[in-house]
Amino acid sequence: MRTKKTIQKKNPFFEAIHQVVAEKGFSREAVMEVIEAGLLAAYRKKYKTSENVRVIFDKENEEVYTLSKRQVVDKVVLPGMQISLTEAKKLQPDIQIGDEIEIREDPTDFGRIAAQTASQVITNKLRELEQQRIKEEYSEKVGELLNGYILRKRGDTVYVDLGRVEAIMPKKHQIPTEKYRVEDKIKVLLYSLEEDGRNLKVIVSRAAPLFVQKLFEIEVPEVYEGTVEIKKVGRIPGVRSKVVVYSERPEVDPVGACVGVRGVRIQAIVRELGTERIDIVEYSEDPREFIANALTPATPTMVKVDADNKEALAVVPDRELSQAIGKEGANVKIASYITGYRIDVKSESEFSQEMSTPEARQRLDALFSKTEVVEEEEPEEEGTPLEELPGLTKRVQKLLKEAGIHYLEDLLELDEEDLINIEGIGRATASTIFKLLSEHVDIEEIEEEEDETSDEDGQLESESSEEAVEGESKEELDEKGENS
Repeated sequence: MRTKKTIQKKNPFFEAIHQVVAEKGFSREAVMEVIEAGLLAAYRKKYKTSENVRVIFDKENEEVYTLSKRQVVDKVVLPGMQISLTEAKKLQPDIQIGDEIEIREDPTDFGRIAAQTASQVITNKLRELEQQRIKEEYSEKVGELLNGYILRKRGDTVYVDLGRVEAIMPKKHQIPTEKYRVEDKIKVLLYSLEEDGRNLKVIVSRAAPLFVQKLFEIEVPEVYEGTVEIKKVGRIPGVRSKVVVYSERPEVDPVGACVGVRGVRIQAIVRELGTERIDIVEYSEDPREFIANALTPATPTMVKVDADNKEALAVVPDRELSQAIGKEGANVKIASYITGYRIDVKSESEFSQEMSTPEARQRLDALFSKTEVVEEEEPEEEGTPLEELPGLTKRVQKLLKEAGIHYLEDLLELDEEDLINIEGIGRATASTIFKLLSEHVDIEEIEEEEDETSDEDGQLESESSEEAVEGESKEELDEKGENS
């Protein structure tokens, strides 16, 4: 005699809960809330109401069902809220009209249309849950470099697997010279999170200027630590980048730090960017110096700026004109961007030809001279530097500058006693300074005191200028006088 075996079908909703938890990593409670919302929608689709129903999760038996309160009536008008006396007595024999009874239903019995509704609600809720998780996890990573793999390319869009999310890299965020092949490992910048209706898009980039900056932060410890600051990055992806660097610490060379010993640091970045050239530009408060630095690899011989209109003229050697402008104007375009000035580049021969007439020179001076003092933010030079006086040694120059004398015009206003009172300068040194001034400087007004010191100058005539300037102390001279 054969025994009939009954096979208990596993509840599909609990199977779905297990699967989603395992694949997506959501919490069981979150998935159960999604299933509940779907079943309530299905119940509402079938009975036009869900006010009197609740979803039961029987974890012990791994069952999911609904319990709805219904009123016992003689004739059913609202199926989802009422039950006939005949049907109610099958469940509870002593029940009467007007009583309430809880009816258990298996969601799989709701019907095809209700099941489709439940499936759609569950799918949408799971998508929302997924996007919320992505938003929470990746919003803090915007602006960071991430490693991923290329999944596929459809049209101009590259899809990148970042591990827990699939990101997209639109054409404008790609380096034009690069080829993207499926399964290739790729480093990308998490550029933004964009909500498009119900969908959340994770946008990655390799063309953004910030991508280059982040590479420097990885490869250059001084940049990561903040010792070297990246002021700005100008970039034409695949062609050229200019990175403006600065350090407040005078002992730190910001350009050298970024290049590294034998170019090790910069080469690592160059390898990541392929054919793209990288220029490291040192920042300067002086716009003329900054513009000159920005036009590297060219070296301007003259830069004039109009700070009010943010315009500049840079003159470069003829052989460097093509370098200054760059291929299709790339070099000067990026230099203009990082400096904030519209830069007009001319070769020396072009400039000389244009400036061949006095009228042209006057127009140039009128265009740039009125704002140069403002943009330099430095006082005009007050006179002729001490360094231009032949025979004046560096030691004496230093002593004079420490006393507040920086120009030859200041020196001419002093008499011999004034010089002697400067620490480190004796009478012989003071006399020789005046001798050097008389020999090499054209003085329009000769002071009367010059006659009073002529005798003393004669006594020291036998001493060479260089020996006197090297400084005999006052005491040495007095000693010589006593011996004589």
